[in-house]
Amino acid sequence: MIEMENVELDPLTLNENSNVDAKLKKMKNGVHSVSPIVGFIFIASIFVLYLLVYLIDGILPKPLTVADEKSYPTEFITERAQHHLKALTSLGPRIVGSPENEILAVEYLTGAVDKIRQLSHGSHKIEMDLQLVSGSYFMDYKPDGAISAYANVQNIIVKLHAANSTNNSLLVNAHFDSVSTSPGGSDDGINCAIMLEVLQKLTQTANDIQHNIIFLFNGAEETPLQASHGFITQHKWAKEVRVVVNLEAAGAGGKEILFQSGPKQPWLIDYYKKVPRPNGQVAGEEFFQSGAIPSDTDFRIFRDFGGTVGLDFAYDRNGYRYHTNFDDFENIPGGSYQHGGDNALALIRYLGSAPELSRIHEQVQGAVVYYDFMGLFMIVYSGWVIIFLNIVVSVLSLAVALKSFYDFNLGLSFATLKYVGLCFLVMLFSMLFALLFILIVALVIDSLKFSMSWYNNTWIILGLYNVPVIAMSFVVVVLYNRYNSKTNLGISIHAQVQAHIMRIIWAVLVLIGTCCGIRSTYVVLIIVLFQTTSFLVVHICRLQHSVHKWAIIYIVFTLIPNIFLMKAGLEIVSLLVPICGRIGSDKNPEIIIGVVTFMVTIPISSSYVPLLTLVRKPYTILVGLSIIFVIFFIIVFTPLGFPYSGNKDSPAPQRFWIYHLNKEIHDENGVRNKSGFFLLNLDRNSPYSVKKYVAEMNSMGEIEDCDTIFCGLPIGSSRMVPILHLSTWIPAVQPVFPSDIALTLNSKIVEGNMSTFNLTAFGAHSMNIYLSPKNGTTIQAVSLLQNLPKPIMWNGRYVYLMMYTCGKMKQQLTFTVSVKTPTVWNASVLDVAVAGKFMDDKYFVKTKEFDHFLAQFPNWTTVYSWLGSYKSWIF
Repeated sequence: MIEMENVELDPLTLNENSNVDAKLKKMKNGVHSVSPIVGFIFIASIFVLYLLVYLIDGILPKPLTVADEKSYPTEFITERAQHHLKALTSLGPRIVGSPENEILAVEYLTGAVDKIRQLSHGSHKIEMDLQLVSGSYFMDYKPDGAISAYANVQNIIVKLHAANSTNNSLLVNAHFDSVSTSPGGSDDGINCAIMLEVLQKLTQTANDIQHNIIFLFNGAEETPLQASHGFITQHKWAKEVRVVVNLEAAGAGGKEILFQSGPKQPWLIDYYKKVPRPNGQVAGEEFFQSGAIPSDTDFRIFRDFGGTVGLDFAYDRNGYRYHTNFDDFENIPGGSYQHGGDNALALIRYLGSAPELSRIHEQVQGAVVYYDFMGLFMIVYSGWVIIFLNIVVSVLSLAVALKSFYDFNLGLSFATLKYVGLCFLVMLFSMLFALLFILIVALVIDSLKFSMSWYNNTWIILGLYNVPVIAMSFVVVVLYNRYNSKTNLGISIHAQVQAHIMRIIWAVLVLIGTCCGIRSTYVVLIIVLFQTTSFLVVHICRLQHSVHKWAIIYIVFTLIPNIFLMKAGLEIVSLLVPICGRIGSDKNPEIIIGVVTFMVTIPISSSYVPLLTLVRKPYTILVGLSIIFVIFFIIVFTPLGFPYSGNKDSPAPQRFWIYHLNKEIHDENGVRNKSGFFLLNLDRNSPYSVKKYVAEMNSMGEIEDCDTIFCGLPIGSSRMVPILHLSTWIPAVQPVFPSDIALTLNSKIVEGNMSTFNLTAFGAHSMNIYLSPKNGTTIQAVSLLQNLPKPIMWNGRYVYLMMYTCGKMKQQLTFTVSVKTPTVWNASVLDVAVAGKFMDDKYFVKTKEFDHFLAQFPNWTTVYSWLGSYKSWIF
């Protein structure tokens, strides 16, 4: 066997009919092959490696207490931040317009700032301003935007002055309001608490900061994003803001992650990478900005309306608690405060004295790639380096492959080209076949109405999607190797050639991504770099003909990229699984999770597909993987596959938006008056999952009155428009409203073919106003905006959506609409509807019927129960 290690064959010229050659080949293959048991152990070890990554990723820093401050005088103290958050969450939901948000939360935050000011070092100057602001703007959501208007929303602004006078400021932002169903522990109370503690730590010692630091506690983010607009467009300190650090949450706990930067400001990442525990991926930034996640943050307002640059952070783990009553104080681990606080304090200290803030327009702009490795350190490069690195590594990868082919005596003959080309197609098809199988599985499960079995038990994904991705990519290669057994390549050389070709496929993908300007190609680049390096070592050490040494070196070099990929996969799956509970019933979550699982699994499994050539009886591995898949597929249809949980320690609730709604519709045929329960179906299983629990579901039907604007329904965002027709309507008694919704026509001026209406809407803290010109007419102007945006198309008519919110004091909304007709017009020209939304159940009365309806929902649901009033008029 020792003598056989360095036997070299001419693989494409051996005589297949030669018994000597056949025996020699069989002996050589036997030496290089491994037992199927080794294959099983190796695959199991990959899953064990993932478990280790999962466990390491969950490690949080030790939270510091006030008693620790003597030993760590300059460090973030979690215990004080926890005190702040406990006080905020004890107020309950802080809804814009409610006393809890407009009075109690403001009193607590301003009081906390006053105490910090009293304890501050004498060299510090701290100013505080309470802003009450009104305004309007257009939010260009995709595919349709909306006009956003607000009145009397509040901001608490604290300015920590620099040691020397300057007009350059760093803005740090978090919001203290919450949705109606949540005490807002993580979203976004924890970040308000972190900001208070950061302010205290900065002011305990002598002032040495070079720029002003503005702490913005904004009181209307959930409305959405209105108070931040009021600050950046109207406040006296807004014009001096150069950089913003925005602190948000889409989950509860875990580690705060950087998910947006810039735009195109590499120097910002250079400072962030110096924080104690950097955590962020530019792939997450590109994914978020693609619109795939149905969320947005104040960062967008500062960027689009203030022209500022900055960094956007969020807690994103355990998203099941997001916007639910489970997002409370008790369920946020102390290590999450410490992680976010340590990083925020360090970053604010760096940026607070960064010379770039005073020369912001002189900084080199360009695309930037950044990613951390297990939170230990961050790699950052930008501009031409991105293109240079991608091209050099890809070309080097190709060169190493060609050198290997030369060493294996694979010349440029037709037989060689045929063999390499066929290998390339097989490797590529193995991935496509795995994807096709995953799509079929997803469609079958969804068609049988057993979607989201993994929602509460994410471990199901491992057997349901990870395992078949591995198995199906393996099966193609196994079949090819069997077909290709007549060639005279030894299995060791055959495996190495396949590994080279698989790497070339990834290198081509890197080059394509580079041409398309996709920064996330670094995820694939890391695979190519480490595998190329492994074969460089193999050939330098002349180990390509060794029995197993080359494979060991290859496997060792795949560990770092695969650990990196596992961490990235864990991040995206942990984020997306809870989001599948609120993306709407029109989207198939099985396909989403199946495809995402494929995308994070195939780069890892593809590294090891070529090694399957070395395994004797590889079909046994495929049979074993298939059995695992079948077991998990069966689990989907058992109680273990039930998607939801109401366990307060590990919740996975199904969400329901429910309005007790009254419609009063005026049209050319008269008046229609209807009442009922409107359910916006937020996930694939809604509303049928609760049909056996809620008696009224037996009388549910499709949404009615869709000949009127948006079916006569209140909506929370223009993103809801495409799924309105999938909502549920249940006839019911008329609700009892705390106040009446009304619209008054103040004046109508007709000049030629232009009619201008002055209108006032009033009645609720939160209202939608819908404007739709009659066919043949067009809206030329709306007084709330300088330039009229693109309208929404609804049932062949144009509609403008206006979303209005009142804060501290209820205030009516007065606006003008100008409608143009092609000629003198004697008929009506405009439909206007007002949908009032009463979202704080502390201040409205539910009917007995509504209470009974809600009480029937099982404990594994989270119900957003509101009142709605829709009225329409013709002008």
